[in-house]
Amino acid sequence: MSKFIKLTNLIINKNYIQSIFIKPNKYYIQVVSNKFDGSKWSVAGFGIGNISSHNYEIEVCETKHAIDYKILSDWIDKQ
Repeated sequence: MSKFIKLTNLIINKNYIQSIFIKPNKYYIQVVSNKFDGSKWSVAGFGIGNISSHNYEIEVCETKHAIDYKILSDWIDKQ
C-alpha cells in the first residue's frame, strides 16, 4: 500500500494528514507542515521564546473536483 494519495494536481503524504472533515459533497483535509517557525530572546542566560508549525487545509469538492473526490472517497472507504 502506498504512503501517498495521488490526486489530479497534488500528491499528499498520508503521514502528514491530521484529520479529514466530511461534509455533504466536500472533504476538508487538514495537513500538518513539517516546518517550524520560532524565535527566542535571551539575556545573560535567561530568555523566552516560542515555536509554532502551520496547518494547511485542502478542500476537495464533488462538483469542482469530481475525480479527486472519487479517489478520496475510495481511500476513505478502505480505511
